Amino acid sequence: MEKYNILDCTLRDGGYINDWEFSKKIANEIMSSLSTADIEIIECGYLTQKKHKQNSTLFKSIEEFQNYFNLEKDKHEYVLMINQGDYNVNDLPDANTNQLSGIRLAFHKKNLSIALNEARIIQEKGYKLYFQPMVVKSYTEEEFINLLKNTNTLSPYAFYIVDSFGSLDKHDFLRYLYISEHILDDDITIGFHGHNNMQYVYANAVNFIENTLNRNIIIDSSISGMGRGAGNLNTEVITNYLNKYYAKNYTIEPLLEVMDNYVESIYRKNPWGFSSAQFLSAKHECHPNYASFLTAKKKLSISGINEILSSINNDNRKDYLPEHINEKYLDYNKQKTSLSKKFDTSFLEDKSIIMIGSGKSVQTYQDSIKAIQEEEDTVSIFINHIDDLFSYDFVFFANQKRYSEYSKQTKANKVIITSNITTNKNGHFLIDYNDVLEEKLNNYDNALTLFLAYLTKIKVKKVYLAGIDGYKESNENYSSEDIVLTDKEYMQLENNSLNQTIRFYAQKLPLEFITPSNFQSAIQPKTIGVIPARYKSSRFEGKPLCMINGIPMIKRTYEQARKSKLLDKTVVATEDRRIEEYCISENIPVIMTSDKCLTGTDRIAEVSQKEHYDLYINIQGDEPVIDPDSIDEIIKEYKKYGEEYIAYNLYKIENNLKEVNSDTIIKTIVNMKDELMYMSRLPIPFNKSNNPVEFKKQVCVYGFTKKALELFTTRNKTLNEQYEDIEILRFVDMGYKVKMKETFVDSIAVDIPNDIKKVENFLNKKDNND
Repeated sequence: MEKYNILDCTLRDGGYINDWEFSKKIANEIMSSLSTADIEIIECGYLTQKKHKQNSTLFKSIEEFQNYFNLEKDKHEYVLMINQGDYNVNDLPDANTNQLSGIRLAFHKKNLSIALNEARIIQEKGYKLYFQPMVVKSYTEEEFINLLKNTNTLSPYAFYIVDSFGSLDKHDFLRYLYISEHILDDDITIGFHGHNNMQYVYANAVNFIENTLNRNIIIDSSISGMGRGAGNLNTEVITNYLNKYYAKNYTIEPLLEVMDNYVESIYRKNPWGFSSAQFLSAKHECHPNYASFLTAKKKLSISGINEILSSINNDNRKDYLPEHINEKYLDYNKQKTSLSKKFDTSFLEDKSIIMIGSGKSVQTYQDSIKAIQEEEDTVSIFINHIDDLFSYDFVFFANQKRYSEYSKQTKANKVIITSNITTNKNGHFLIDYNDVLEEKLNNYDNALTLFLAYLTKIKVKKVYLAGIDGYKESNENYSSEDIVLTDKEYMQLENNSLNQTIRFYAQKLPLEFITPSNFQSAIQPKTIGVIPARYKSSRFEGKPLCMINGIPMIKRTYEQARKSKLLDKTVVATEDRRIEEYCISENIPVIMTSDKCLTGTDRIAEVSQKEHYDLYINIQGDEPVIDPDSIDEIIKEYKKYGEEYIAYNLYKIENNLKEVNSDTIIKTIVNMKDELMYMSRLPIPFNKSNNPVEFKKQVCVYGFTKKALELFTTRNKTLNEQYEDIEILRFVDMGYKVKMKETFVDSIAVDIPNDIKKVENFLNKKDNND
């Protein structure tokens, strides 16, 4: 091994940027460029037994890794990383059976003893061991010395100094290097893995090269510095330095070619690099996601973010705990006070309120907005901004950054602020931040949310919403703002939270959108009932047109569905011209779908490409006496919960043991929130107790969101779905939530010709009773 060596971790550490979705083609192109550049060690990804996507550089086995790459034997060292706890090292095959030369074992301080045991197993299997303690700065000097002594008992190939938060300056780094050099056995290589939070990583790499004496070293880097947050050391930069001053002969052009062809397009979608958030995380020596969470909001001043980060407990700094940082954020806002005077609610009593957001739709619909502003008893309130297009009565601020940006543009007595806003101005009106936080919305504090909460405390005639467009990844979200959201993940979270907010307050306030919005369906979602009707049924060909008391079944089903009070439209979806012709003759809306649809859900998914609605109700075509109330129950649940659930379904208590034990009757298990946990054709739950058990049978009326239908048609059948032959299990297997609801209605399905008599008997009995 040469004295100076580069380990490129683009395919592993860089994977945090694109969720490790390097296609086989691109992964091999990157591998080829690193090989041509003569990079000594190539890290190819993670070895993990956690659930993960296919076609990525996350591998469940060495075999899967080998099948993914075109490896050049004996030319380079190939390594994979294992995060301690993510892979059972006993499952590793012997090293002489494959082309993987080394394993990087990364571990936290608290797991040192476990890591030492796993490290020995890795070595026994014949792999070079790269021993990598995470967050070296979390060790006291005494703990670090003890770590090095334990490392000597292993005699690994390499030991790493890891600057996880990019906070090691020159003096800190050289201190760790000096201790390592003097305690580690001479034959152990020292590696350095750094991040660029404070722009130290290149300087530390140079210090590493210049200050290491009689020992081999490994420097980690990635192409273009690709890596989450501030990113890593750039491979193309450090190799150029080694070429220039240390007589190395790396070929850099292939690395630049990969940057130009692939990496730059990844960067445009999910950029990395130095930012205020990365600097702050390094300054406070805490997980970078804490600072990213606070800066992505674009609500707090830097001094506010500093104050929150400094309040994080030392025990919670190293691991990212979303609940902890959200609690700190809320505590910070709740404890703020203002000298402004309390806003007089009587001014808004019995008025129509028009709330104007900063969405671009206000430019297109400004005439409509102005027309409502001119109506009598209308109060206009800007939310977190001011736009010269419109007159206004007040500006409401619940965001420190927006307040600082816009408050100078208006008189003090036209400003309403929440108590978490810091100001040195007098004359503002005040709303207590704590009074308008809604626990049912997880204390979500978007300005629109807070003012809607305030309006529920008084009596208003109408609340008009304008410029509440919803966030788009194109960043063309605002009509006139300088401080804007850019974090794509945070935008999606905001969209979801706003949708839930508007749905919640639509139950309490007379809301109406006057400009287009992604959230209009939260007030009045559009629903369509789809009746899949397949002619070529294996058990009953032509079933949709079979006669029941002289009327074709498809017509009976359609007429029952039409009795729903909440459906906006009902259509038949079929692959057969005979069914289409009959529907046209009876003025029944019908949509032709392909004959390749494997299921009724696939057929509805095709309909969703032509008919654009918020919820698609699957109404079984072979249930001619379906109770329309069951359809309305599904729609009511969707109006209540919206996109919180991907799909909706019903169940009914069933105590008839013949039905319970039938494998044609599907039984359901739900949790205490009536969320689907599992479905089976077996009589579940199994009852080992002495308590009576209630079996819940599925009632086959489904509500699918558009997202559900897209997922259904783009994913293969999951294992449990295949075993049970129950389609809705696909969503549960993929980790999505399905909302169930108990119903007291029932229906009769026509599976075979003999079932027609059951339906006719039911109808005759019903007619006699009527």
